Amino acid sequence: MKKKVIVRGPALTQSGYGEHTRFVLRALRLQEEHLDIHVMPVNWGETGWLSKDDEERRWIDSRVEACVAHMQAKLPYDISVQVTIPNEWQRMAAVNIGVTAGIESNRVSPHWIQKVNEMDKVITISEHSKRGFTDAVYQAQDAHTGQSVELRCTTPVEVVGYPVKAHKASGDPILELDYDFNILAVAQWGPRKNLANLIKWFVEENVDQEVGLVVKTSIKNNSIVDRFHIKQMFESCIPDIPDRKCKVYLLHGDMSEAEMHALYEHPKIKAAASLSHGEGFGLPLFEAAYSGLPVIAPGWSGQTDFLYAPSNSKAKKNKNKMKAHFAEVDYTIGPVSPEAVWPGVVEKDTMWCYPTEGSFKLRMRQVRNNYSKWLKKAKTLQEWVREEFGYDKMHKQLSFSISTPDPTLIVSAEDLPKISIITSVYDGDEYIRPFLEDITRQTIFEDKCELILINANSPGNEEEVIQEYLDKYPDNIIYKRLDKDPGLYAVWNMGVKMSSGEYITNANLDDRKAPNALEMHAKELFVNEDIDLVYANMAITHEPNETHEENSSDGRHYNFPDFSLENLKMTNMPHSAPMWKREYHNKYGYFDESYRSAGDWELWLRGATEGSKFKKIYSILGLYYFNPKGISTNPENFAWKREEEKRVFKKYQ
Repeated sequence: MKKKVIVRGPALTQSGYGEHTRFVLRALRLQEEHLDIHVMPVNWGETGWLSKDDEERRWIDSRVEACVAHMQAKLPYDISVQVTIPNEWQRMAAVNIGVTAGIESNRVSPHWIQKVNEMDKVITISEHSKRGFTDAVYQAQDAHTGQSVELRCTTPVEVVGYPVKAHKASGDPILELDYDFNILAVAQWGPRKNLANLIKWFVEENVDQEVGLVVKTSIKNNSIVDRFHIKQMFESCIPDIPDRKCKVYLLHGDMSEAEMHALYEHPKIKAAASLSHGEGFGLPLFEAAYSGLPVIAPGWSGQTDFLYAPSNSKAKKNKNKMKAHFAEVDYTIGPVSPEAVWPGVVEKDTMWCYPTEGSFKLRMRQVRNNYSKWLKKAKTLQEWVREEFGYDKMHKQLSFSISTPDPTLIVSAEDLPKISIITSVYDGDEYIRPFLEDITRQTIFEDKCELILINANSPGNEEEVIQEYLDKYPDNIIYKRLDKDPGLYAVWNMGVKMSSGEYITNANLDDRKAPNALEMHAKELFVNEDIDLVYANMAITHEPNETHEENSSDGRHYNFPDFSLENLKMTNMPHSAPMWKREYHNKYGYFDESYRSAGDWELWLRGATEGSKFKKIYSILGLYYFNPKGISTNPENFAWKREEEKRVFKKYQ
């Protein structure tokens, strides 16, 4: 059965995020044999909507209709891909991926970090944007304890660049230019793009030169009122210098991709320029680079991903040896301008770049006076960009990145080995029936699982319910009752030795799982041969016997860190429901039965210090019941529990 994927974004708008949404859709169409793709279109500011009638637009329209029908039927989605700024992200499916251009300043807002940590993965478009997420650290207050905690990005962030688009130029040049040498600036009008200074400094530098500046811009839409407003601001930027020779041209409004391509290839357009304070990626500069135009811009923010090219084959493998193939404008770093502050998005204490006047004027002069040199650099850059950001390469990379949180896209359940589930039964009257119902509804239970129930001499009356399920699943459930309680880890060790599965997991009576939890864990182990253990995020509830789908967690969940030895030394990230390979015990032994609550943590650290690798699954696959009587949560246990933790710390510090 195909996975149901919903893509939420401005797919029908003529905006940067609109084109990014269509990029995502083109990538997903590479997997249409595995995916049933639905589209939820949203607005993007006051940008115009696409009016073209072609195969892609008709396909998108059909996917919008499919989305409406699916949602009217109140059916769930397997994967959501949300292409917008993080403010708009929400959990809409089992796996949720946020796609964003990121932020143009040096770090994202605390609100963005909170929204990012609700997702399973973030895909952004440049290394600069990635750093905006990963470098942001804030102090926040824990909603439950009131204690000060560190707020940082815990969701993985991947970078997938934008693809080169092959378009045919639309006929004749779309504008007449007086001079043979002209510079092109493409940017929406606003404080970040810094067009006012670009225009002013161009005129001052070229007042007596036969050169032109073409400014392609808009502000919100293509209305007459908007054009009048832009024209006023545009003319106010031009210094009133009598008898100046240089020309400044205004192009306002939307243009087709073919028309834009014709602009980049105009025989009298010789270079492209930007004085932007920061870019998530810098699409106009990217388009200029793959069109072979010399670029004049600061070496800061998103454009640095594609404006540097290797000087030789060795440099290709080492980005630190990449060489600038553009005219670098010097800059300083300072706080964002007050008019650019956007609470919850662009914070007032974040930083961006300020290109310097003298350097920009110098670079324009150098490009004009020694054009052959800069054109040669541009052609080298063009070759590199077309190779590194090739259309097919980028779409395949994005397709793979979207697929990786869900290995069920590429692995069949039939391929999986046997899985053993080990459960200690003690004082579980209240939980036993919901627990067994939860486990037996797992998507692969009957075909791939054995459940080993070990009754640790429980004072409860669980056996009547257990027998009912033994009768129902005689080939899947093994039951053993002990004469005395040997301790949790002794029970687990006994279960491991009784088991026959290649993969092993534990299941607590009071916790619950998503119906596909065991399948997802097993498939991650299956596709990652070098991984010994996998673990997943989990929701948190204070109400017993709720299901994973219907619970009162209200978004509360454990978003565990990615695996590293240092992170594991700080906390038991696998927590209460990991899955591991049987061979782990062959390498590192069994649970230390001298512990009461930290024995699993100690075993995982035992392996990790010897080089064992774990992997986090970013989906929320478990529901953890914060049981006030539990071993780990009962306040009466905190003293000895803390002593056990100190013991582990001391052993693996």
